[in-house]
Amino acid sequence: MNLCFNTFRVAFDHLIYLLAALSAISIAIFSTLIPVNLFLVKLQLGNIWWLYEGVEYSLYIGAFLGAPWVLQRGAHVRVDVLIMSLSKSSAARLERVVDLFGSAVCLVLFIYGFRATISEFQDGTVPDKVLQIKNWYMMAVFTISFLLLAVEFLLRVVRSKESILAEEDAATETGI
Repeated sequence: MNLCFNTFRVAFDHLIYLLAALSAISIAIFSTLIPVNLFLVKLQLGNIWWLYEGVEYSLYIGAFLGAPWVLQRGAHVRVDVLIMSLSKSSAARLERVVDLFGSAVCLVLFIYGFRATISEFQDGTVPDKVLQIKNWYMMAVFTISFLLLAVEFLLRVVRSKESILAEEDAATETGI
């Protein structure tokens, strides 16, 4: 069981790292294409007609699919005033409760997103844009993102328990 869980954890870590890398690559590509487009327009050679909507879609996808990586790294916005004022064990318990709550909220949003994705798929709706990507694809990104976030929140709970146990083991070894 432990080997299976560790394999899952490693695969999950690789997946969210890959998604974060793809998000970074898309930002780099569009950061290059925007000046190229401006150059083309200035020289009256035309333009990249899909660029701005492509940036819009890319930022949406990158923000949602990159969120689990940001959460794993602890790079998200949070306020630690309460946690810093608590004892280490109380702070760890509060972190676990917050992570469990975060996972529950993400699961609710996953269920909502799943239902919305199916509804959009059945309706076949398309946005009123030049670059038309069916709405259900975008809702699928939302859905997958919140599933990954729910899993990451649960893995944070497991990691916090492991770090507490490691600290307790270290304390008994040193006698402190």
